[in-house]
Amino acid sequence: MGQRRVLLASTNPAKRAKLRWLVAGLGLEVEGPDASIAGPALDEAGRSHRENAALKAVAWSRAYPGLTIASDGGLVIPALLGRWNSLRTSRFAGPGASDVQRADALLRLAQSLSGDERTAHWEEAVAVASQGLLLKTFSSRSGPGLLLAAPPSGGLVPGFWAASLWHFPSLGKTYVRLTARELRQIGDHWSKLRPRVRRYLRRVID
Repeated sequence: MGQRRVLLASTNPAKRAKLRWLVAGLGLEVEGPDASIAGPALDEAGRSHRENAALKAVAWSRAYPGLTIASDGGLVIPALLGRWNSLRTSRFAGPGASDVQRADALLRLAQSLSGDERTAHWEEAVAVASQGLLLKTFSSRSGPGLLLAAPPSGGLVPGFWAASLWHFPSLGKTYVRLTARELRQIGDHWSKLRPRVRRYLRRVID
């Protein structure tokens, strides 16, 4: 295909940093959304994170001449059953809620859980599209860890509020505080996605 431009399709700076890490060093001209690239109006109505990532990538790609890469992910908490849906992480606390309000709402929702009931894992998907056409999707998961019972002492990492509540007792840290080595120990979803995405992109851009 020979495309060398790639759009990081997210308005979340923390998410763009992860997408940028996925493609770093491939010789691509990496761009983020700006005034010349209008963000699409999206209803993330997919039945999986893979479907939502694909919806995002395709929608953003319609206004961009190169490749578009998008992702969708969330914290899965099985004990909450139908009261929590990882596909609706950013919206479950209501429109316009801040990260702090979302975190507080989830902690209240899970306050009756104890011990292993607080077990949680993460699911993440990445999609690549071009000019309205879905090219490829990838998905991965990591964990398990535990949902904290109270806000983290170090505060929430902007853009990654749910991951800021995801704790690994054996390491004594939340996900957002883990080192590169510790991320490998837990089978980090982003670390597993990176080589797969890069192998695909190398074939596409050659």
